[in-house]
Amino acid sequence: MIRPLISVDARTFGPTGLGAYVSDLLENFVSTGHEFRFRVLCREPETMPRCCAGKFEFVRATSPIYGLNEQWEIARLARGTDLLHCPHYNIPYFYRGPLVVTIHDLTHLVYPEFLPSRLAYLYASSMLRAAAHRARQIITISQFSKQAICDRLEVNEEKVHVIPRVLSRSFFEMQGRDHGRLLRKLGVRTPYFLFVGLLKPHKNVQGLLRAFALIPETFRDSLQLVIAGKLDSFYPALRRITEELSLQGQVLFTGHVSEEELHSLYACAMAFVLPSLNEGFGLPVLEAMAYGVPVIVSKTSSLPEVTGDAGILVDPTDPASIAGGMVRVLSDEALRQQLSERGRERTRLFSAKEFAQRHLEVYRRALEG
Repeated sequence: MIRPLISVDARTFGPTGLGAYVSDLLENFVSTGHEFRFRVLCREPETMPRCCAGKFEFVRATSPIYGLNEQWEIARLARGTDLLHCPHYNIPYFYRGPLVVTIHDLTHLVYPEFLPSRLAYLYASSMLRAAAHRARQIITISQFSKQAICDRLEVNEEKVHVIPRVLSRSFFEMQGRDHGRLLRKLGVRTPYFLFVGLLKPHKNVQGLLRAFALIPETFRDSLQLVIAGKLDSFYPALRRITEELSLQGQVLFTGHVSEEELHSLYACAMAFVLPSLNEGFGLPVLEAMAYGVPVIVSKTSSLPEVTGDAGILVDPTDPASIAGGMVRVLSDEALRQQLSERGRERTRLFSAKEFAQRHLEVYRRALEG
């Protein structure tokens, strides 16, 4: 019997964001028994993980995401396979075979003002709806995102499967490095609060800066706020806010950091803060908890699902609430220890093996029609 052949659009493959999701998927498929063959559509087959060598068929795909060319290329490269899995909503519109799509969140619909143009919103809106209705099965990463997909895109709940993110193998392999040297290289001094992620407005870095400014000087004089993320087009506005609040000497924008540097940032942080306005999952929260770092997160969207009772929940729209959570961590050593222990325990609930098995089960459902 010929085993079913599944194409996976892996053009975003990489260490962060969508790329990390694809990376975790492929690496966990390698170590999980199943009946499928895989065709992996990727930009540079020669750079794919060694553990995948000989396990998958790699096919070069050169078109960028969100472009016109991907509409033709991905449909063509997936031709002849039994199922196509798109890890983002940018499906090939003219593809007519069985389709599974992962919709991580609906931030582009909830906050259209954060998109670069009206055209970008129209693209996101139309493609999200097309993806939701053309896919035989939908995967998402939190109950929060599932509810949003069902409500806003008018999708039957039975069609949407929640599969939470997990920590990658490389995450554990990178632990135990020379943290002090790497922190000095970045210009980081302890103690510090840490934010990791994009600087897009819905991440609410602006709210975090205003919250940091509200921390009493008796605490703040010895503190640093470290913001680790690519210095994109949103950075200048955040830099201006930093200057307006007279925080230049206490706030460090690191820019892009290597995986090794990121691990050092987690390992030595006083606490991790993610006051996001809308979050599909929040993988950095899981990463911070794995290091035993206390986490302070929004009480909205998916973040309470991820942290459970292992974090401090704050109102992301209220800088005073965010600051209050930070002061609690600063002033209460017993609380820090409690949150550290709970966080490490919490991460054990996110199983890599189950992550792979549940994706395979969705593929089976999609192939059954």
